[in-house]
Amino acid sequence: MACPSPWKDIEDKFFECSICLDLFKEPKLLPCLHRFCKPCLEPILEGQVGTFKCPLCKDVCKIPNNRIDGFKTDFHMKSMLQFIQLQKTFENEEVRVCVGCSKKLKVTAYCFKCKDFLCVQCYQFHSTNKMVADHRGNVLALKDVEGKSLTLEKLASLKEALRCHVHTKFKAQLCCCTCGNLPVCVTCTYGKHKGHDLQDVANVSKEERERLQKRLEELVKLKENVTSLTDKINKVNEELTSVVADTKAKWKTQYEDQTRKLKNKKEKEKREFNRFKTVLEERSRKELQKLETEMEEKIREIRDEYDRMIKIKIRESKEKEETKQNEIENSELKIDETMNKLDAVMNERNKTIEEQQQRKLRETQNLSDLCNQWVNKFENMSTIASSVLESHNHWTDAQCIPDIRAASEPLVEDLMKDFPEMESLSDITMDDLPMLCTDRVNISDNVESVVDIDVIKGTWFCLTGITSTGSGNNVISGMSSSVHSFITVINRQGRQIRQNKIDKGKGGSLPIRYCAALSRDRIASVCKSNQLVVYNIHGGSLTQKNITSFFGDIKTVGKKYASCITTDTIRGHIIVGSSIGSLFIFDEELKFIRALKLPEVIKCPRDILYHEGVLLICDEKSRCAYAVTMDTSKTEGELLYKLPIPAIDGKTYPWSICADRAGFVYILWASSVCHPAKFIITQYSQDGQQLLTTKRTEDTARCITTLMTEEGEKLLVATSRSGKMLCYGLTPE
Repeated sequence: MACPSPWKDIEDKFFECSICLDLFKEPKLLPCLHRFCKPCLEPILEGQVGTFKCPLCKDVCKIPNNRIDGFKTDFHMKSMLQFIQLQKTFENEEVRVCVGCSKKLKVTAYCFKCKDFLCVQCYQFHSTNKMVADHRGNVLALKDVEGKSLTLEKLASLKEALRCHVHTKFKAQLCCCTCGNLPVCVTCTYGKHKGHDLQDVANVSKEERERLQKRLEELVKLKENVTSLTDKINKVNEELTSVVADTKAKWKTQYEDQTRKLKNKKEKEKREFNRFKTVLEERSRKELQKLETEMEEKIREIRDEYDRMIKIKIRESKEKEETKQNEIENSELKIDETMNKLDAVMNERNKTIEEQQQRKLRETQNLSDLCNQWVNKFENMSTIASSVLESHNHWTDAQCIPDIRAASEPLVEDLMKDFPEMESLSDITMDDLPMLCTDRVNISDNVESVVDIDVIKGTWFCLTGITSTGSGNNVISGMSSSVHSFITVINRQGRQIRQNKIDKGKGGSLPIRYCAALSRDRIASVCKSNQLVVYNIHGGSLTQKNITSFFGDIKTVGKKYASCITTDTIRGHIIVGSSIGSLFIFDEELKFIRALKLPEVIKCPRDILYHEGVLLICDEKSRCAYAVTMDTSKTEGELLYKLPIPAIDGKTYPWSICADRAGFVYILWASSVCHPAKFIITQYSQDGQQLLTTKRTEDTARCITTLMTEEGEKLLVATSRSGKMLCYGLTPE
């Protein structure tokens, strides 16, 4: 079907029902401005209660009380279809039954009073006979169509004047704005519509057209935002691909470097063994020669004694060789195990980064689909609005334009939406590869530097959490007042970059807040009042969730609170410790994944660390640190071992825990939970089972973490109230 003027630019499918794919038959208009044939819409509404989704845009539409009859009939679309049908009939000179003489003749005119076609004789009768004089203004002649002068505006003028919606015998003389621009007669002004806002339809039409024009201009401008958003999405996808490639390349370099070091170490062990063997053989040879010479010089009677001594020397030499060989073989086995572990870490990291890439690509695709949906809604609305404006019919304007404007409201809100989280879609949550080839990391004897954190001042400020991310900045958290906690981003000089104060909500506990790095630009944080957040350190935006419901009985919630937090940056998991001996695990979107019950010996974790697939937990009540399994297939963690307790005057309390890139574990221990207290730093082996180093630190120490700098990795100890950050050097061997 070729669409004639004045809609030559409108696609044919605009006039077709998207369900039956035919021209509309009694089109019903939904609030979203999509229309469907009444017979096509009825099966969709069947069985639906209250609301249903539009088959095209999926918008939720309310079902009127009288169901399908409650939806507006799209009279404007019916007029356009009538216009097209009339023009097609006249242009093709179709033969039809004349309403005047009942003969099948070529149509010459159409009478809108008779609502049928006329032949040439009946058309002349309509034009001259006084009996049908009132029909003359409602007759469309063939000459009007042939001259291409027929428009929708002229077609509207030929139709009978609109009737009052109550008194259908009377012509509509006014428009009731109170009742949705309904056509009413003078009688209605004293009856049903008395006291309503009644206006001339021409004035209503003019005002509605002006409002629609203004709204269309606004939508055209906002459409540019969607185009810009699409460009941003494409840019984010490019940046994501680039970041993934750069990260893989960096890992490959680190992997090759560590592999080379391990191979060199293995070769060095072999060379050392060969040198030892050569020296040992040469020494034995000389000793044997000496003994043989002495034996020849002595009398034969003592030959047996020398034979015995020779055998002893040979056996001792062989035993030393075997002992050294066993040492070398054990060392080689450990190196091979380390290389296998490094291979496994590399494979796991590559798998995880690819999973993150696919997930973020799906998120950007969802945004693209949303943009396309908005554009399609805009195009549909623009097409409908243009056709209404082009009709130049006052009643069409009065009855259609309010629906168009109403449907445009949610579209305007959608087009004005901003997506700050899109900036983080190119961010990949991944740390550097662990330095598995490092056998030892030494802590500097003295503090290398002291940084004043100028934002931690005042009576209420209490620092309870510190973490560092790949961005080069540090994040501290704690309590700023009796009702507010804080998250603060500081640079390496201790200067504040950004700070957010967060109301503690309805929880009865003090707003003590803990934090842990989640990715390069985001941290996870939890407050003792059970508020869990994911915080963007660049923009300061945060997503918040109250997790009180996970603690069970609300009546005793004051004794049930979040007590610490850690993250599995590889999987993007957030692990929250609690005072009830259970852990709660969430994803980056703060969706609950599962709970993990801790062994009975652990009562109230003060700090936790996810380390090499194991949870290291500092428990306040038992005053010990434990290693616990993190099996995803089980609901209860299994106790693996207890970390060695350092020697310290008084009782010992594990206060804060972290690990360096080489996998060595550090715990800040206190002699008391109250002031004053002595604090020491302990260094453990990578598995946490051996205590390697103990170092005294300031008595105001509260939190510990590590930070990568241009000079290498550092150990940071943050102090409370005094607002200082102590920096110790970490030197790998």
